[in-house]
Amino acid sequence: MHIQDGDPIRFGRFALETRASPGHTPGCVTFVLDDHSMAFTGDALLIRGCGRTDFQQGCAKTLYHSVHEKIFTLPGDCLIYPAHDYHGLTVSTVEEERTLNPRLTLSCDEFVKVMSKLNLPKPQQIDFAVPANMRCGIQTPAS
Repeated sequence: MHIQDGDPIRFGRFALETRASPGHTPGCVTFVLDDHSMAFTGDALLIRGCGRTDFQQGCAKTLYHSVHEKIFTLPGDCLIYPAHDYHGLTVSTVEEERTLNPRLTLSCDEFVKVMSKLNLPKPQQIDFAVPANMRCGIQTPAS
């Protein structure tokens, strides 16, 4: 199923709004429940952090604007569910991240500088994962 910014995904009596939130990768999206009570932010916005921007066509400036324009514009009490967390946290709120996220409370220029100096190790499966991601996960059959 191909989706674009603003497309609804309906299931039962619920719907998710698709919000493009690129920056970690160009294809990142955030899914927002139709009543704006919760959002599933993928790797764009993590609890007190964000996705790295140093591989897979990432861009710190794009990520900053995505989070500020597509996620931080939601109501403050909107629950945020990131794709993962390295400290066992599972949920935050828009207001908590708007005020307490150490990276995303910076100015855009400061954020770009911080992201450029993270010097994170290369992920172990990056050479396998990125090509698969670029093909939308579609595997080529073995010949």
